[in-house]
Amino acid sequence: MAITLQSTKVQSTEVQSTPIQPAKLQGIKLDVSELPMPEPMREVLLALAELSPGQCLIIYHRKNPTPLYPKLAALGFVYRVDIDYGFNQASALVGHQSNDNGSCEDLAVIIKVAFKADESALAAFSELELE
Repeated sequence: MAITLQSTKVQSTEVQSTPIQPAKLQGIKLDVSELPMPEPMREVLLALAELSPGQCLIIYHRKNPTPLYPKLAALGFVYRVDIDYGFNQASALVGHQSNDNGSCEDLAVIIKVAFKADESALAAFSELELE
């Protein structure tokens, strides 16, 4: 019994990788800065119930609503908090912590909330990327 080996030529193909850009998020603005407590929390939770993947809820608040953050995490959202303390602005992508210094004074707080699946888009999110 004879075994015949055949050689086969394989053409190599060049594969180019292109970086995947995060999708743009559609910004939905909600200003609760003039509402009395506990209305801001209620309005935010109602707005979150209407949020769809690919959308980002942008919340304008006068206080840093630290009780909101655990609720966001429990509901499967990721968020970014921007706090203007006057001359010292802090900005961070937040998991379960915030940049609040414990102050009770009025602040300019902007919270951007998106679904966990849109986390990379939220990390790259800026006001200029609003659709």
